[in-house]
Order: sequence, then C-alpha cells, then structure tokens
Amino acid sequence: MKKTTKIIFLSALVFILGLGACNSGKNAVPYYKISKKFKAYCFFNVPSNWTYQNDSTKVTDNLKVADINSYYGFHSPDNIAGAYSYDVIDLDFDTTNRLNLVKGSITAGNPTTGAGSFRDQYWLFFKNGNYLLAFAPGYPMGEEQRLGNNPGFYTNVEILPKFQLNGMTYDSVYHTQVRKTEGTPDTVNYQFYFALHYGLVKWLRTVKGKTASYSLKASDLNQENKAVR
Repeated sequence: MKKTTKIIFLSALVFILGLGACNSGKNAVPYYKISKKFKAYCFFNVPSNWTYQNDSTKVTDNLKVADINSYYGFHSPDNIAGAYSYDVIDLDFDTTNRLNLVKGSITAGNPTTGAGSFRDQYWLFFKNGNYLLAFAPGYPMGEEQRLGNNPGFYTNVEILPKFQLNGMTYDSVYHTQVRKTEGTPDTVNYQFYFALHYGLVKWLRTVKGKTASYSLKASDLNQENKAVR
C-alpha cells in the first residue's frame, strides 16, 4: 500500500512547524482530529471493497479502495470561524468501477460543522467532477444545511436502529439527503444510508422523476487504521 502525507497549503506547513510553540500560548490555533466513532462509519483500509447492485437491472459492480492519503487541511479566518487546522483522509477508489465514484474524503469536525464530538464529514467525488457532502452527523436532525451549489443542501433525515437490506441487518444507520443542481436547472435529489462498520450501504439519485438505486450485496472490509493519524 502506498502511504502519503501531504501538506495542502503553505500556511498549513508554517502552522505545523510552529505547532508546539503555538499550543503553549493563549492564542493557540485549534487542531481537530477525526473521531474514532466517525472512522467506524467511514474509514476502510486497502484493499477493502464493496459489491453494489443496480436495484433495477440487478447488475453488480465492485468498488475498491486502491490507495489512502492522509494530510492536514488549514482553514483561514473568515466571518464564521477563526483559523484552525484539521485532519483529512482520502480513500481513492479503483477508477475502473462503473459507479462513477473516484474518492471518499473524510474531514475532521470543526466549530462550523455541528455539535459534540461526532461532527466530522464524509465527501464523495465523482468521475465527472461532481462532488457533494454525503454524511455529516453533527448537524441537527431534520434541519437543511444550505452549503452551496457544489456541496449541496444537506439534511440528516433519520437514524435507523436496524436497517434490513438484501438479507443483511445493519445497526445504527444514518439516512441523509442532499439536494443540488449539477450544471442544469434541474434539482438532483440524493438519499444515502451509512451503516456502522460497513460505510455506504445504499444510495439513490433522483432527477426529473427518474430514480437510480444502488444497494450493497457483499463486502470484504478492513478498518485497521495504523497507517493513518
């Protein structure tokens, strides 16, 4: 497995070099780590893979974690929050899949992404350049978060104690919704279902009254995280 540590901005590099000194002062810049609870939903090591089926055609396709990259992000002060740094873990998928997914990205929580210790975020990136926020459990249940055209309008719909799918029963499943436009005036509606220790087990995409639905049929997953922070 290829292991990579990146610093995405020069300012982040400056921050890291001075981290020890900053943390000792009253004006220390906060640093946020991805919670273990969130990793239990979203982090899967190489060579984890999922087999999804198209619920209409019953055709299956495999999604595999091909590489993992971990690095620091740095947020410059704005009108909402001050400066802070945060962990990022990218799960790069084998791009031969026909599901059009290229990457899942986990970002550590911060004061702008919800409340409590479970406010990390999971982003999905597609082959056509589209991306969206698919899972952010720190936001209040049932309240739409207007994040903009690219991330979408995000809502935590419900938490399902048990969720039955293709002969399996999953525990503590988060049902989320994203509404967005993707280069057209038409609103695209996504529904996602994230299960503890399995990740994304079902999703639906609806536009102009037509729905494409995908559900998990089988998986071979590894959640060991010794290779990342």
